[in-house]
Amino acid sequence: RNGEEFEWTGTLRESLYILECNNSGVTVGSKCSKVSVENCRDTKVTLNYGNITSYLEIINCHNCEVTLADGVTIATVTVDGARGVTLRVSNCQEQLEKIWWHNVSKLYVDRGGELGLFLLDKIPDNNEITKFQHVCKVKPDNTFSKEPVMRENGYPITEEEKMAADAKMEEYDRRMLEMVKQNVTIGPKASR
Repeated sequence: RNGEEFEWTGTLRESLYILECNNSGVTVGSKCSKVSVENCRDTKVTLNYGNITSYLEIINCHNCEVTLADGVTIATVTVDGARGVTLRVSNCQEQLEKIWWHNVSKLYVDRGGELGLFLLDKIPDNNEITKFQHVCKVKPDNTFSKEPVMRENGYPITEEEKMAADAKMEEYDRRMLEMVKQNVTIGPKASR
């Protein structure tokens, strides 16, 4: 669609794929199973209803805005291969849980009111887009968790999650060593 404003209404069993819209406005007027926005340019999408999976994908979009109406909750937003995407919400804590992004430049979250815009991904000095996958989680004060870190297996987690996982692993190792010490007796070799 080019230069059109339209409203989608469907059923819970339907997935909504908004594909290749240019300079358009799309309003999601009913609940559906999933929403994907792909290969759109200069397009505004308004979600007046949530979706069953509580999942939103934004793929290969340029200069697009997605607005979550008051009361719409999306647990996970993924943004991939996009440039200049703005996600507008009135209350991050109530409306979002986490945002994953990869291969993205200029990803903003407009938290409304005094909090305003928050740039999740800055363009690096060399103007290359990010090559790693990132994740952030919304904190109770409507801010975001610190910049994620990459684990050895390449899975992105926040610094707080990494510290908790490392502490859990250290505790597990300590208990295993203690168990081995209690169950192994070292003595002279038995003769045959």
